[in-house]
Amino acid sequence: MLLAIDFDGTLCEQDTVDWFSAHWAPDVFAEADRRLLAGEIDLDTCLQLQVAPITRSEDEVVAFLVDTIRVRDGAHELVAFCAERGIEPVIVSSGFENLMRPILTANGLDLPISAHAVECGPGGMRVRFRGRAHCDLCGTACKRAEVRALAGDRPIAYVGDGISDLCAAEDADLRFARHTLARHLAAEGCAYVPFEDMHDVRRGLAAALDGAA
Repeated sequence: MLLAIDFDGTLCEQDTVDWFSAHWAPDVFAEADRRLLAGEIDLDTCLQLQVAPITRSEDEVVAFLVDTIRVRDGAHELVAFCAERGIEPVIVSSGFENLMRPILTANGLDLPISAHAVECGPGGMRVRFRGRAHCDLCGTACKRAEVRALAGDRPIAYVGDGISDLCAAEDADLRFARHTLARHLAAEGCAYVPFEDMHDVRRGLAAALDGAA
């Protein structure tokens, strides 16, 4: 089984991009977020707009995130459970790998990450998007095909909370959801397990695996 875990708002309690964008460019952040929720722009465009005016160095951004971002309780126990049960956990995110990795390291976690990257400089931040297939279901370059490719022939468990998770979660065999993703899955009639921390995910995985045995 592949366990695909969203990072922002899922493995971590806060959305890291929202967090530092709202901190250093609050007006730009708010307007981009409004336009995203109104359907005027897609998520990739929103990311570009939110980070573009931020001129802090990567070291400054990383230090801010490491000091203020909290990893959800139970993350270490979930990783240990995955090792015991032959599950491959991987972070699949619409955020930035070079800002996520230091947060994981600071919290004693080492997980593979599939995510974008961001360049920091005096002219602002510039997003470096990873290559993703255009999705024929949602019409964007989403996580669905990426997660499916990572899983191969294995079943998929997906853990997420937001807009970037909708399509990939619908395609999963087992879903863990909160916040926007939970509301979306409920509206679509898709079964999911609610979670508030990674202990909930571990217990849900255990119940699913033991029930299938």
